Amino acid sequence: MPGDTTTRVIYSSDLEPERRELDQDTHILKVIPRRIIDHLDDDHLAADLWAIAATVFAVDRGLRRPALNAWRGGQEWHRSISTTLPVQNPEWWSRRTADVEAALNWLTADTWRIVFTQGRPVASQAALFNSADLALEGETALFSGGLDSVCGVIADLQESGDPIHTVSVSTNNRMESLQKRIYDSLHRTEPRLRSWSSFRLQVRQADRESTARSRGFVFLTAGVLSAVARGTNSLRLYENGPGAMNLALSRGQVGAQAARAVHPKTLRFMESLARAVTGDDRFRIENRAFQRTKAQMVERVPARYDEALAASVSCDTGFSHHGRDAPAHCGECTSCVLRRQALAAAGRNLPTPARKAPQRKADHRKLMAWQVARLRHVLRDGLDWTRMVREFPDIVCDPGSFLPERREVLLRLFSEYAKEWDLSSVTKEFTTE
Repeated sequence: MPGDTTTRVIYSSDLEPERRELDQDTHILKVIPRRIIDHLDDDHLAADLWAIAATVFAVDRGLRRPALNAWRGGQEWHRSISTTLPVQNPEWWSRRTADVEAALNWLTADTWRIVFTQGRPVASQAALFNSADLALEGETALFSGGLDSVCGVIADLQESGDPIHTVSVSTNNRMESLQKRIYDSLHRTEPRLRSWSSFRLQVRQADRESTARSRGFVFLTAGVLSAVARGTNSLRLYENGPGAMNLALSRGQVGAQAARAVHPKTLRFMESLARAVTGDDRFRIENRAFQRTKAQMVERVPARYDEALAASVSCDTGFSHHGRDAPAHCGECTSCVLRRQALAAAGRNLPTPARKAPQRKADHRKLMAWQVARLRHVLRDGLDWTRMVREFPDIVCDPGSFLPERREVLLRLFSEYAKEWDLSSVTKEFTTE
């Protein structure tokens, strides 16, 4: 390894200018399954991408965002972040600093300034594959254990006929256990669901900022590495269209306060990085559920999979709450509300036990109702792109929105979503509590 190596990360922001430090080895558990790391490129670029994602996630969590009373025009929720990132191939990454920064600027609504330094190899662990052969034919798909990913994998297996290898990221033991349990239940009845692997990521330092919008970078990177290790050039994921676009619930939301983890623009950024790492301009990241609402995704799944759907977790705090025996769902965050709406609209009477919701989630249902009211207002006289953009200007962040056919997809998608909220089954779900 040329030059001196380091695992030390130095970071700061305009809001917290005093330089902080963390160590990649002691403060970040960022483990790649051995069967994946053993099949990555000789230049360490794919492993470096994982080190970048994990370290950025730690830095993102370690720097506070501005308090509400400190917001200033045009800079609400924004931080200017400077950090060093140790990687095995800093010379290569230094030529692509702007690409990494652009992806993070979009995802987190911050301004990142990155300096790559000479780092050390990323740790590996024994793989948890159910398959003995990494190179089996098939597609690589992200699997979070949420309702969308479960529905998407099931539908994909049934409709495409393709063998599928799933990959997850776990940030705690509870999350990994749940993901594996759901995978095992599906694997028993779906032989074309070939394998499951889990990347481990845990940050061992104080969590000063809970938003951590870089989380999407982490998940997509794990998927890219899994596809690279298996010698394929595509990655699949499953997120309903309204959820992927995640338009602001109110005019008070700014920047990435509406998460962009699998937004079409995020996928485009990650696709570009994957192509640079692999040298394959054909590498593709595809959201195969983008043209469907969450309820439409549920409708496609046969009733025999209801147990797997019920076991899925869609809550914002489902894996992070501290009640050992408490239900995973709070029932009131946007993710929980959308889950309830989708199951009701699809006519699936699946129980979702709920614990007490955090106070900060109390107004989420009202915000979602306000968004739906705005959609109804926009669409009252039919599908009109100009009216939609005026009410929801962030919709043009979709890189394909300049195409007439893409605009039709988006308008139809949000029209169907708004109509679902008027179904009697949905109205009953939210009026009988």
